[in-house]
Formats: sequence, structure tokens, C-alpha cells
Amino acid sequence: MTTNRGRARVWLLRYLPLEVCGTIAALLGAWYAYEASGSLAIAALAGSLAESVGYYTLVVVRAVRGHAASARVLRVRGRDGRGRAALVTAGLTLRSVAVEFGPAEIVDSVLVRPALLWAASAALGAHPWAWLVGKLAADAVFYAIAIVSFELGRRVILPAETGASAPAQSPASVDRPIARPLISGAPR
Repeated sequence: MTTNRGRARVWLLRYLPLEVCGTIAALLGAWYAYEASGSLAIAALAGSLAESVGYYTLVVVRAVRGHAASARVLRVRGRDGRGRAALVTAGLTLRSVAVEFGPAEIVDSVLVRPALLWAASAALGAHPWAWLVGKLAADAVFYAIAIVSFELGRRVILPAETGASAPAQSPASVDRPIARPLISGAPR
């Protein structure tokens, strides 16, 4: 059983790099759209879209790398070849991303994020700091849902162990963000 401090560390290592990519993309997208259109509404929508692209690019890369190196995919690759292994990796990646982020993304993208980005910029002016305030408020809602999804769906989300360590541990007992982290310093 992992302590609350250990869980918070797992969440931080899992979500902070995604947030950095998403935040940079959101601010650049909102600023560019506002400069091009002069519309706060268009800037809010562009910021939301840009953040999703920045955020989910890293999510998908991590999931593909983790699942491609999992014992399950390695068995398929050895038995059926690379083409079948690529299909299994894609399916596992789609499933894990949908389970972890699907519910949070539906609420966030459709309602919460555009509304909070617009409200913050309407209250504070068309400035990157206003978009950052709206983004952070929306993130609180997003992570409340995403963390619950992650904790409830760990067996589906996390890749199975790789190579020789696969029989020793089940995917549910893995207390690290991904099997092959893209960031240094992550627990191995």
C-alpha cells in the first residue's frame, strides 16, 4: 500500500511534465489567436485546443513507449510479428488514455476550460496572466476527475512490467507513473 505522500509523488511525476507542455501550448495558442482575431472567445477556444495538443502529445508518447515494452506486447511480437504488436500497442494505448483522461476531458473540454479561460480574460483583461488564471482554475477540476480515474483504473492504464520482471509483479502493484519514464529521476 502506498502512502498519501507516495501517491502525491506519483501524481506529480505523472502529470507535471504534461502540464508544462500543455501550459506553454495554451498560452501561445491563446495569445496568437487573440492577436490574430482580437476576440476573447476565439482566444479561449484556441488556448483550449492548443493545450490539448501539447498535453496529449506527451501522454500518447509515454503510453506507446510503456505498452510497446510491456511483457504482453513483447509476447505478441515474438509470436505474431511487429505488425500485430503495433496493433496491440495502439489498442492498449487508446484504452489506457481513454480510461484515465476520457471522463475528465469530456467535462473539461466541453464546458469548464473554455468558460474559465473566457471568464478570467473578461475579468482580468486579454493578457497571458488572465489565461493562466483561467487555466489553473480549470486544471483543478480536470485533475480532481483524472486522478480518481487513474486510481480506479490503474490495472488498465499502466503497462505491464517488461522483460524478466513481468512474472514477479502484477500491473496493479506498480507504483510508478509509467514503465519507461520519459523524465529522469522518476522511480524505476
